[in-house]
Amino acid sequence: MRLRFVAFILTAPLVLLCLPFLFLVSCTRDPIYDEVSQYRVSFDMNRNALYCQEKDPELIQVMFYDIQSGKKLREVYLGTEGGYLYDIQPGDYAVVAFGMEASRTEIEYTKDLNLLRAQTKVLQKSPEKIINSPQHRLVGTVIPVTIPYLSEADEPFVLKIPMRSPCDSWKVTVTGIKGLQFASSVNLYLSNQVCEVSLKDLKGEGFCSINVKDYQISASEGLLEIPFCTFGMSPEGSITARLVIEAQDRQFHSQIYDISSQVRNPDNTQHCILLDFQTELLPLVQGGLDPLTDEWDEHREHIDVL
Repeated sequence: MRLRFVAFILTAPLVLLCLPFLFLVSCTRDPIYDEVSQYRVSFDMNRNALYCQEKDPELIQVMFYDIQSGKKLREVYLGTEGGYLYDIQPGDYAVVAFGMEASRTEIEYTKDLNLLRAQTKVLQKSPEKIINSPQHRLVGTVIPVTIPYLSEADEPFVLKIPMRSPCDSWKVTVTGIKGLQFASSVNLYLSNQVCEVSLKDLKGEGFCSINVKDYQISASEGLLEIPFCTFGMSPEGSITARLVIEAQDRQFHSQIYDISSQVRNPDNTQHCILLDFQTELLPLVQGGLDPLTDEWDEHREHIDVL
């Protein structure tokens, strides 16, 4: 009996060491395959956006609407490579797809095709309506779509959805500014811009102004570049650009331009707007009553508030 107990004590550690190996050789992971359907969705991505480039979405939401009432019937979520449709009933549909990436371009009222909109945040309602400049967001609309009845002998049906952005992209280049390195903030306001886009027919609705805050500075070349997206511009009336720059000395520099001829020039295929702004930006002058931020951080008292 004592010999058996000693043998167990000696062999137990060896068995414990071998357990992971035994699990590896005895268990295998089989890949999970989706059942193949005869109905499939594919996406044709149009990424020709010029400026304000965005990454492709990880997921695309595909909405199926009743062609008569516009009410939502079902929705599926697929990757950019597309995928299979299951439990789809033959019939006529209106189909709208859009990327699920986070963006300033919001998709609203998805339950009703007639109310489905691409829009962005309203920053000011009066005296003029100002909205946030939108961002590219891939959208696809196919109306109508007939989903056929298929027997096992029929060829698969592929629903091809062309995807593009509902926005146009432009770039404003500003010259003539001295001391660009002392710019603290830049705001561009553009009038007579489309407020929102109906995804049913990808047509713009209403006009307002947009606010653009993104910019790039090349101080060595004396260039200020402001890329922006818009849902579109009015074909009539003047389109103005109001440029507001705050310098480090807390002084604001502002100028208004009529850019109608530039944006409506058919030869302006690169969507470039040129502005000349003859002004000079100055740095913050340090004084006893106007300390630098770093110095203020060194002397202020930190108090934890419960």
